[in-house]
Amino acid sequence: MKKNINRNIQTLCFGFVLMFMVVSCNKWLDVRPSNQFDEQEQFQTAQGYIDVLVGTYQSMNDEATYGAELSFRFVDVLAQLYANKSNSNTDYYGLSARYAYTEANDTRHSPRTVIENLWAKQYNSIAQLNYLLKHMDTQPAELSERDYRLIKGEALALRGFLHFDLLRLFAPAYSEATANEPSIPYVTEFTVSPSDVLTVAEILERIETDMLAGIALQEEMQNIDQIAGNQGATVIGAELFYMFRQNRMNYWAAKALLARMYLYAGDKVNAKIYADEVINSGWFHFSQISGRNYDERDERSNIIYTSEHIFSLHHSRLNDVADDFFKTNALEPEGRDLFNTQSVLNGIYETTVDGLGSDIRSSLASPSRWSAHSNSAVYSKKYYSDHSTNVKQRLIPLIRLPEMYYIAAESATSLAEAREYLNVVREARNIAVPFTAENLPGEAALQDELFKEYRKEYYAEGQLWYFYKRFGYASLQNSVYFGAMNAVYTLPIPDTEIEFNPDYQ
Repeated sequence: MKKNINRNIQTLCFGFVLMFMVVSCNKWLDVRPSNQFDEQEQFQTAQGYIDVLVGTYQSMNDEATYGAELSFRFVDVLAQLYANKSNSNTDYYGLSARYAYTEANDTRHSPRTVIENLWAKQYNSIAQLNYLLKHMDTQPAELSERDYRLIKGEALALRGFLHFDLLRLFAPAYSEATANEPSIPYVTEFTVSPSDVLTVAEILERIETDMLAGIALQEEMQNIDQIAGNQGATVIGAELFYMFRQNRMNYWAAKALLARMYLYAGDKVNAKIYADEVINSGWFHFSQISGRNYDERDERSNIIYTSEHIFSLHHSRLNDVADDFFKTNALEPEGRDLFNTQSVLNGIYETTVDGLGSDIRSSLASPSRWSAHSNSAVYSKKYYSDHSTNVKQRLIPLIRLPEMYYIAAESATSLAEAREYLNVVREARNIAVPFTAENLPGEAALQDELFKEYRKEYYAEGQLWYFYKRFGYASLQNSVYFGAMNAVYTLPIPDTEIEFNPDYQ
């Protein structure tokens, strides 16, 4: 009976998310579901195909996934990035203090609820892509060659991206010992029937296949228009589809994801090849040090460094998110808030270390990307915006340029080469002291500096947890958990999936 119920629920979920229409010119991801579902009508025009693809990006803005949990909330709570989560009166206490993944309570941030919703929403987005790809098995007459290649290329690469994060969360970190362990389903069909559970190695092969196919299809569309240049755009219709490429799983984003994936799989040769290609593409640039503007009330502010975005999501209601979790006014902190203490942040950004106090990422820098209500409650301003037309402050970054330098450094053939990559980022962040053979002498020092960089660069962006897991850290910085970490790096498969999929039984 439970299996039938689960199938019916999945069928309903799929039906409700499939139809989307663009309703805004200068916010291409502002979409709303249609009141009726007509499969034949949906695919009569190129705009119909575009709407379904755009709808997938919009579904990724759901709080359950990249709209919160997989960017600044759940995965960063797991990584112990927020100092207040050790308090039993706060949201996520069951996760940060005990990693109690199966605990259920009355809050919407019950560990079990968060994990089940994350799984369901992620596969829901994958279902939308498979629905779209089903209608593109042969090139439809409604689509030009250019549209066909771009839409299908994005869809395939995005499918790989979504599966990769599921793998990183719900399967053990890749190694020779875990390569053949069962992990998750890789869903490529639009169906309510359960898909086979594949091994870690098999999932990585499927991701690679989708990413390479997506890259090949987008070969003719390597150009990237900077988000900042599109601010205030009034273009309507299909032409809007060719704008805001940084908000899409574009050609370079697919290559960047492959660099991330190859590093995860231990293939440093390919990881470095793809990271270098993105670095040398010329399309992405570090945010300027001089003239930087972090005033959330200013239309010109760029707190989130958009010129570095290889792939980010446009979230029209991001200001509401900031109000909810990163206090934008002087009210007292609440249990749902995500903040840190000044002393912890000083440690993260090494403000007392000679030569590092000038780091523009630091909470002590001026202008500052932080909002200090007191020394006990300091909030990141990455998602702040008090200006309605500032499209640069409506973005959740998923892949940024610094990571390509970190991947290249970790994959470098020599320590000297690794130092060169890290020094580029160091200089871009206004740190005048370069790495040398004296202050970065060996592999252990390189890993330690990479850890520090991921923690500094990706605060409230959801990447540090994966770094910890990949290296199997036995303890985490600023943690209030003292159990065995190897037992908590892999999330449990939700009960609803275990009941539905015979491969888990």
